[in-house]
Amino acid sequence: MDQKNKEVAEKLKFYREACALSHQQVADALNVERSSYTKYESGSTAVNVKTLLKLAQIFNVSPTELLPDEPDEDRRSDHLRDSARADSPIYQLSKDERGLIARYRALSKAEKKQAQELMGNLSKKDG
Repeated sequence: MDQKNKEVAEKLKFYREACALSHQQVADALNVERSSYTKYESGSTAVNVKTLLKLAQIFNVSPTELLPDEPDEDRRSDHLRDSARADSPIYQLSKDERGLIARYRALSKAEKKQAQELMGNLSKKDG
């Protein structure tokens, strides 16, 4: 494993854990097998640009946050470090809810709009 893959892998693990997501939830959001995502996070497989952009959406960070660079911990999003506490609202979500959020973040803008409309229609039915 080269140094750049190792740096990306470490960042993937950091952000996945900060978002309280499992390997399977991230893999599902990417529409890949769990083993494929695990290889990204272990650094044994390099992440392509398209996948890196989707991962940035899932983790709600800038794509540059996932790229290898100087080891400057301060570059990581402050809000993610703050949310990595057990009393954070994200940890109050169920595993299924966190998985849905991860999948939602991976959608395109048009797909997000469709999902929002569907949720609105479902809410009207319940009301």
